[in-house]
Amino acid sequence: MTPVQSMIAVTYVRDIDSARAFYELLGFREQSAGRAETSAWSALHQGDLSVLLAYTRPPLEIAPLPLMFYFFCNDLDAVVARLGTAGVEVVRTGHPPHAPGGEVKVLDPDGNTILIGQPERSASAAPAAEDTEEAEEADAAVRFSLLKEAAAAVSAQGGMTVGCQVPAPAGTPCPDRAEVKLADSGGDVVWACLAHAEDILITVPAAFIASRGEPGLADFLSRRQ
Repeated sequence: MTPVQSMIAVTYVRDIDSARAFYELLGFREQSAGRAETSAWSALHQGDLSVLLAYTRPPLEIAPLPLMFYFFCNDLDAVVARLGTAGVEVVRTGHPPHAPGGEVKVLDPDGNTILIGQPERSASAAPAAEDTEEAEEADAAVRFSLLKEAAAAVSAQGGMTVGCQVPAPAGTPCPDRAEVKLADSGGDVVWACLAHAEDILITVPAAFIASRGEPGLADFLSRRQ
C-alpha cells in the first residue's frame, strides 16, 4: 500500500471572501480558485501546507462540529500583531511542552478553533518564568500572601518572642520564630512559622488563620448565634 504523501485540509465556509482574508493573515496565499452560481472554492498554500475553502448555496447540511486546526509558526508575536491589527481576538494559552515559544487561540469567521504555537523559544525572549529563581520567589510570595498579612498584623502588635510550636516530622523543635497563629473548629491553636503554617493550611482542612486572641472557629460561630 502506498503511504499517504500529503494532506489538504478542507473546510466549508459561509463567506469565502472573509474566510480567505482570515487565513491570509496566517500567511496563506490563494493559488487557485473557482466560482459558480451556487458554489465557490479557494485553494490557499503556505510552503507545504494547504487549506481548501469550499462554499455552497444553500449550505450543506453538516453536523455542527467546528473544526480545529493547529498551526506552528516561527514568530508568534508577529502573527499575533497581524491578527490584532485586523481586529481578531487572540487568547494566549501559555507555553505548553509542544510550544515553548508560546501558544494562542483564535476563531476563524466560521467558528473553527485555530491554535497557533511556536515550537522553539525565541532567542531574544526572556527565560520562561518557571525556569527562573525570581519566578519561584514570586510564586512563594503569592502562596504566602495571606500568611504574610497575618504575620504583619502580629508584628504590628509587638510580634512574638516564642519559637514555632510545630515540630519537624522527627520531633525536632523548629528553630524559627513563630509569626502567625492558626486554629481549627475544635478550638485547638498553634503559633507557627510561615513555612509550617503553609503545611498546616494545606494538609488540615479545618485549619484557618486566627487573630491573636482567637481561640478557634467555635468562638467565631458562637458570636453569630
